[in-house]
Formats: sequence, C-alpha cells, structure tokens
Amino acid sequence: MTDRLSALLHEQADLLDVPMPTAHEAITAGRRIRRRRRLTQAGVAAAVVAVLGVGAAFVGGAAPDRSDPDTIATDPQGEPVDLGVVFAVDDTVYLDGGAAEVKMPEVAQTLYYTSAGLLVRTNKTGDSDGGAPFHFQLVGADGKAQPLDLTLGEVVPSTDPTQPYLAYSEADGDAVRVIVVDVTTGEQVARVAVTGLTDWGGWIAPPVALDGDTVYVSDFSHALAVDWRTGEVVPAEHVSPGPPTVVRGRTIAPSDAAAQVVEVDSGDVLFESRGWLRLSPDGRYAIAGEGASGVPVQDLDDGTSVDVGKGSVTYGWTTDDQLVGIVDGQLAVCSPESGRCTTSPLPSGVSSDAFVRLPGFTYES
Repeated sequence: MTDRLSALLHEQADLLDVPMPTAHEAITAGRRIRRRRRLTQAGVAAAVVAVLGVGAAFVGGAAPDRSDPDTIATDPQGEPVDLGVVFAVDDTVYLDGGAAEVKMPEVAQTLYYTSAGLLVRTNKTGDSDGGAPFHFQLVGADGKAQPLDLTLGEVVPSTDPTQPYLAYSEADGDAVRVIVVDVTTGEQVARVAVTGLTDWGGWIAPPVALDGDTVYVSDFSHALAVDWRTGEVVPAEHVSPGPPTVVRGRTIAPSDAAAQVVEVDSGDVLFESRGWLRLSPDGRYAIAGEGASGVPVQDLDDGTSVDVGKGSVTYGWTTDDQLVGIVDGQLAVCSPESGRCTTSPLPSGVSSDAFVRLPGFTYES
C-alpha cells in the first residue's frame, strides 16, 4: 500500500508545471542549506566533546576551543543596523548625515558595519601604524555608544555587516588562533587554532576577513578558510596571499597588471580593473579606481558600469550600497546605479578640509 501511494504521488508530481528557480533564489537556497548543515555539524561536534570530555580533531588539524559552544548554535545573520550616512572626524562619529553626533573617548579610527550597530575602533592618535592599543565602541540603533571589553594591538580585524561579530587573530610564535567575538557582550564565541602561517609582515598576527561562517586568514604565502562554527580549516585556493578581502563569497585578487573580483568557491573572474578595487558591503558593486570622468562603479551582478562623482574623491559605503564622499567641501551621497549624487553641508564645526573617515576603509597600513 505504501509503495503504491508513493508511486501515485510521484506520477502526480511529474504532471505539475513547476517554474525553474531564478539564479538568486537558487544561490540563496544553497547558502541556507549550507548554513543549516554547518550548524548541524557544530551541534554534533559540541555533543561529541561533551560526551567524550576531550577535544575533537577536525579536518586541517584545527583544534577548536570555544568559550561557549551554545552561543554559536544559532543563526544570527540579519541586516546591518541602519544609522543613515555615517562618518567620523577626530573623536566624533556622525550619524544620519550629521544630524546626530556621538563622542568617542579617543579618536574614531575605523568604522565597521555589524548587525548589532556601528563598531568603532578607537585609539589615542588615530594612527593605524604604531597606533596601538586599539579599543572599540558599539553605536546602536538608539545612537548611543557602549564600550566593548576588548583591546587589540597591531592586527587587522574584520566584521560581516550581517552578523554581530568581530574576527581577528592572535599569534604566539608560529602558533596562530582565529578568534570571533560577540560585539554585544565582548565574549569570545570561537577560538580555532591554525597552522602553517609564518610570515605576515609587520602585524603582530595575520590579517583576517570575516564572511558568514568563514574567517579567511592569510600570510604572504597562502590563505586559509576557517569555518569558525565547526573548526574545519582548509586552504582558500582562490583567496590571494596578504590581507584578505572577502565579501559575500567574492574576493579581490590583486596583481601587478590588474586587480580582479573573483568568486571564492569557483575561482571565476567577475570583473577586472587596471587599478585597485573595493567591494560594497553586500558584494554587489566594486569601485574600480579612478576614471577620467569620475569613479567607475561596476555592478557585478548585472555587468553594467557607471561613473560616479569626481575621480579624485575617495568614496565609502552606506549599508544600502550608496557611495559617500566629500566633494568640494560637501557631503555627497551617490547612487551606484545612476551615478547621480546629492550633496549637503558638512555638520557645523567640521572644516571642509577635515580628515573624514568613511565606512568601507580599515585605515590599516
């Protein structure tokens, strides 16, 4: 009876006219399945550790040492907190295009988007090279700042705008650990040991890039992909050595002749530029150096390109992929689709030649 019912159901299913999913739907579903699979693996790994009372071995020789396994058995991905157009001058962070101000205890050195708010990295001088120690403040949706109980030295940390985490690495000789911290509590949610990294220049530990469940960590020879939920460590074949840039599965591959946007999983080249490249917060757009009539912005999904504003202007990003820059002493917000910009005066007390720090730059040398 059961076999007959199953056969009838399959016959009826074959008669249904089901449209093919769009590429976006297929990719989204695939990421959801991978994320669910990784969460299941994390739960199984935690259970094994609990039963055996010893650390489990993972692919790549990693040895996870999570401070609180229960905190990573969830899916925290969401949207970045929308604080409007944000930028910083000296010790002040400006929200909503300058409509609100948030004072920092030190110079606001770097601005990171997270799903919990704007994470502000501070230090006494604002210098990126030799400016340690670095501290952090989290500016929430209410426009108020709270300190993060974390002090870092000369390292390159990273956030994912859809998650409430900060990733970085620490080193003791050749021993390196990738660490993920919850920016709302300051607590570590993952520590994963990696091996094989030996030369990362003047930083005290290798630079990292956080993208979803993966922290990419690299020296000047090769890059590794660390699944911080399961502890799996594998070579990141399509991520270039040196400070990694990975956004939504897309990476920047620099070279002497050109820079490329590359799909991390497949190695497919999406775009190539003779100048430098910088990705938008969701990985859809790439700023491609300077052009004669403006800054070229490439839509990596549609394959189209527009010139935005002026070629001599440095642009950052809003959380919804608008470009932000200072043009002729005014705050300019530009569309990556049309290239059109709107301008507004800088906040009172901010000089037109002030050093304005924008999201999308890490300001590390």
